[in-house]
Amino acid sequence: MIIVTLTYKKSWVEVDKILDEHLKFLDVYYAQKTFLASGRRAHREGGIILVLSSSIEDVKRIMENDPFYIHDVADYSFTGFEVSKHLTGELDALEW
Repeated sequence: MIIVTLTYKKSWVEVDKILDEHLKFLDVYYAQKTFLASGRRAHREGGIILVLSSSIEDVKRIMENDPFYIHDVADYSFTGFEVSKHLTGELDALEW
């Protein structure tokens, strides 16, 4: 799994202008079952995307399609990790 951390480098006004495009980008990869979860970071300083992949290089190529990347709104960092333990069958019941 890859954790993608986005950090906004432009104002919220700029972020909000292309937020709908970004959400459509996310929907494409959710439909392909590539993205597991995503959301805003505290204080709206950026976001996190959990990607079901073992290749940071593949995920970097995916992120090049993100409108936040295309419009230079966010910086991206990538952290790979190997899941060794996880909650089974309970995720749908959790209230996020």
